[in-house]
Amino acid sequence: MNEGLANGERPLRWLGDSAARLTAASALLLATNLLWIIAVVLNVIGPLGPLSAGLLAWLAFVLDIPGVLLLAAAYTGLTAEKGLGWNRRRLAITLGFVLWAGLSVYWRFVLPLAIGTDLQDLFLGLLGADPGALALAKGSWASMSELFAWWIAAGAVFFATHVLIAVDYRRASEGEWTAGLPAYVWVLGAGVSLLSTILIVTALLPVLGGGLLGSTFTSGVVGKLLV
Repeated sequence: MNEGLANGERPLRWLGDSAARLTAASALLLATNLLWIIAVVLNVIGPLGPLSAGLLAWLAFVLDIPGVLLLAAAYTGLTAEKGLGWNRRRLAITLGFVLWAGLSVYWRFVLPLAIGTDLQDLFLGLLGADPGALALAKGSWASMSELFAWWIAAGAVFFATHVLIAVDYRRASEGEWTAGLPAYVWVLGAGVSLLSTILIVTALLPVLGGGLLGSTFTSGVVGKLLV
């Protein structure tokens, strides 16, 4: 008989413990970044067979949402496995990840659908590649402003959640502060991502008013690709 079963332990299932959930979440988030990088390359050189920048962009829009939900599940499982107990900070961390996922679904899919198109077409329009989508975006200025606001809000939630994780780790850890470097790196990455979002939105807003794309767009995109 399996030793774990003999000791009364339940056999591990796929994604059944915090380590497996964290591994799966990391894989999905890494895949999302790689998809964006490849999508940018394909946007320059053109599609490769069935692979196109548009297809990879859609995959990237979707994949990080279950990835972050798995982060929430991993943190919840780790808290239980370590016997750390729950407090307001740890509850806020779990809810922060879930809130980010909900906000992301809303601004990526629900709001564009309400405008009458999808997110990818809206961005293509704002970048001058789809005049019809650009006209639609300009005609839905209030909804587009709301979309941008929720995008920034989601980034702020993600950043705040990682700050809470770093604080929680520091208070729970008895080791040197350097042991928490991974948590601090996540805070830095989330901060860069939030700043990049603000730069992109700042560049796109003038286009809605009939102006030109702002100079901060490239910096924002580079920042997004880096993290």
